Amino acid sequence: MKLIRYILVMMLLFTFGGSNTEAGRSLASYRPVVSWDKVSEADLVTLFGPATVTQEQMVKYILARSPEPKINCSLEELVATYYKEGDIEGIRPDVALCQALKETDFFRYGNDVSPDQNNYCGLGATGNKAPGHSFYSPQRGIRAHIQHLIAYASKKLPKQQLVDPRYNTLVEKYPQYHGCAEYWTDLNGKWAVPGTTYGQEIVRLWREAQSGDNENSPLVNDLKEAQANPDDVAAWQRVYLTARQLGNYKEAVNACHQITRLDDYNLMAFIHCGDVLREWGKNEEALAEYEAALKIRPKKYAALVGKGYLLAIMGENQQALEVYEKILSSTPDDSVALYNHACLSILQGDIAKGTEELTTLAEKYPKNEIIQATWQEIKK
Repeated sequence: MKLIRYILVMMLLFTFGGSNTEAGRSLASYRPVVSWDKVSEADLVTLFGPATVTQEQMVKYILARSPEPKINCSLEELVATYYKEGDIEGIRPDVALCQALKETDFFRYGNDVSPDQNNYCGLGATGNKAPGHSFYSPQRGIRAHIQHLIAYASKKLPKQQLVDPRYNTLVEKYPQYHGCAEYWTDLNGKWAVPGTTYGQEIVRLWREAQSGDNENSPLVNDLKEAQANPDDVAAWQRVYLTARQLGNYKEAVNACHQITRLDDYNLMAFIHCGDVLREWGKNEEALAEYEAALKIRPKKYAALVGKGYLLAIMGENQQALEVYEKILSSTPDDSVALYNHACLSILQGDIAKGTEELTTLAEKYPKNEIIQATWQEIKK
């Protein structure tokens, strides 16, 4: 087996012609991995279904995050139109609206699409300053959004006149995506590329909208209890758990900070805070939390995993590589750490090392789609 592996590695090196640059460039499929876990059951929210967030809740939620949304009608009218169009087609209107919030940064925009286009889901905006499609009214743009979701969710035509300019494009050019999505997480890597957590991020916004306006919601109740007992670590831990489940990043981070204020040796509070901040996109703050945990215990596995993954997604390849080497020094059979180490080694020019590690993984995990896809790419 070792001889076969050696021969494969040498063949790959011969194929690359000794060019570290070419090998690094060829590894286009690599995306840092934090675990092999599938989508959590809590994130399996269907595209079809009724709204569970009221229109009034949604208006308040949006205004709390973006007091002056850049839209061409009143916010109440826009929300009502999403609910009307979604209800007609059976698409969850509240979650579809949360997708629009993600795509437009809560109607603040700032990327290729502009507010005057009434394009709330980035239809045709493929990057490189391509603005995508424009619609003559908010209602038209909303209908196009809902119909594009139908293209992913069902093989049946929309019930209303087709206005989505990308509907037929998807059906004809990407038939593997047509009718493929039962859950919002099924849009990962399809609606957005690489978009590995695209659906989860939409669902988290939806949960956040659900929790924000209900005086009897679990989060509000947990917050009241913690605020009444501000020195009770267990109370703040309950706030963290509820806020994390709902995708309320702000309250989850605040709860972690309250815990570390009371117990500055609480390793998991620092690590959980780092994880939430990383998901929130606050990378530098997340890194500081992982570092705080590692100061207390330099070899803490969860802190090293979080730090390594964060550095990798930030493009700090050499630093990430060093972290994964620390992980592998104590857990050499950690397949996630080995996969990231292999890919980062190749990107940093150590082709022989990375290729050997990928070969080992590919042989050991023949059913792991991520490992096999990367392995096939590096063999080309």
